[in-house]
Amino acid sequence: MVYLASFVVLLAVYTLMYQWGMAVLEGESRTWHQALEIVVQSMTTTGYGQDAPWETLEMTVLVMLIQVTGIAYIAVAIPQFVIPWLQQMVEPTPPTETDALTDHVVIVGYTASCEQLVDELMANGTPHLIIEHDPERAQSLHESSLTVLHRDPTTTDGLEAARLDEARAVVVDATERDVLRATLTIETSTPTVPVFAFVGELSLARYFRYAGVDEVLLPKHRLGKALGDRVRAVVTLTVDDRDAFEEAYDVLEYHVDPESELFGETVASMRRLEQTGATVLGAWVRGDFVTVLSEHVRVDENTTLVVVGTESEQAAVAERTGTQGTQYRETGGRVVVAGRGLVGATTRGTLERAGVETTVIDTDPAAQSDVVGDATEEAVLIEAGIRDAQAFLVALESDAETILATLTARALNPAVRIIAGAETTANVNALRTAGASDVLALPSVAGRMIMLRVFEHETMRLGDRVVIEQVAVPSRSGTELSRARIQRETGCAVVALEREGTFYSDPDGMVLESDDSLILSGTDRQLEVVREVYGQRRERTDGDSDGAQ
Repeated sequence: MVYLASFVVLLAVYTLMYQWGMAVLEGESRTWHQALEIVVQSMTTTGYGQDAPWETLEMTVLVMLIQVTGIAYIAVAIPQFVIPWLQQMVEPTPPTETDALTDHVVIVGYTASCEQLVDELMANGTPHLIIEHDPERAQSLHESSLTVLHRDPTTTDGLEAARLDEARAVVVDATERDVLRATLTIETSTPTVPVFAFVGELSLARYFRYAGVDEVLLPKHRLGKALGDRVRAVVTLTVDDRDAFEEAYDVLEYHVDPESELFGETVASMRRLEQTGATVLGAWVRGDFVTVLSEHVRVDENTTLVVVGTESEQAAVAERTGTQGTQYRETGGRVVVAGRGLVGATTRGTLERAGVETTVIDTDPAAQSDVVGDATEEAVLIEAGIRDAQAFLVALESDAETILATLTARALNPAVRIIAGAETTANVNALRTAGASDVLALPSVAGRMIMLRVFEHETMRLGDRVVIEQVAVPSRSGTELSRARIQRETGCAVVALEREGTFYSDPDGMVLESDDSLILSGTDRQLEVVREVYGQRRERTDGDSDGAQ
């Protein structure tokens, strides 16, 4: 507005000056519109008509001034008006209306906490729609190929444009932005649609419950619980000759390198690793251990595969995943916890309920901690017993502190298992490089929470484990072994066939003998089906014990 007003004023002044100068200095009269024409021609550098050249120095200087002023105004106009206008013409803008959507998930207040949710929805084939009122944020999300509706979620018209009445669910992200008014509008306009709210602090949860949301979720609370759960044992080994089995087979945990062709594939497709002869026992998926590998979840930085196989089979798995596996170890000793805030408190509570021996580090003297101090300092970690600890859980409030604590702990105890929580997915690889054995990122855990609620997916129950068990199959003597059929009928995977003390990793097609037994992996419920269908499990020897080393 200032630019346009100053231009009009200057144009009028130059027109009057030119008209006066031509009459007085040059002795030639010009009408106001003739003078205006010459001024416009000069300012736009398009020509001067019949008046050039001028006889007097004063008129020449005036015309030069008009030219310079015109160039200056053009120079200002190009970046301020012309380029943005061209960009608007060339770049697509986020729509204010949407195509017919049904059974979609509407997201209000999109932040980084929703990134993983959108990825999982896309992998699941479920449409999503982000309502964003801020034009710059809407444009940025639109350019990132996300489905965005540029509308105000606090208005009924905006929600109607999002086809809220046809939605499967609404996710309100209040971790960074104030979206309470939008939540009230949603509950008023479409009270039947399920609404889930992310909140960053426990103190805010009650207000969203008062507003009528179906469930209030705290990603930080879930991250703390997931860190605590990561310590629990998920594999139990029960075989007749444990030493012989452990000499022939290893249970290893693998991350998938981002450069690997497997990265970004569905978790279910990880069964292709069994082409190596190894057996995929299950996977840690964003804080949850699952044995049923989903077609709707993709492998990312927060995925850890648990695999059993011989040395050569594990080498082939390592080549496919692009990472060296780490030995699966059941944490039976003391765990050092560096935790502050909601994440730290939840981690401590989860371990206490599980009966795990812990030493807690906190900077707050009022907190229920064993050691008061900064977990990034060597002296504090040594006082907490890091050199003798089996695991170190890092649940600090910033990724910078978590990286420092991880580096220090790894230097003091190269063998300790370090499980770290990250605020952003961008720091997952940095934490692994610093020495973390496992990393859980808050956005990944948040996305997982919503998917479990919206689609009612199941994870393993607390205390449920994968059991590697030796099972006799006398009723199948004389029949040809088919691993695929056994897995289809019982859900158990065949790790090996044991015959006279020898283990066969690729037993397909072998004819079972009466003294043969199978080494199977599955849950207790699945193995019970095997015992009922195929025969009785052998009696355990006195040397058997739970836990895979």
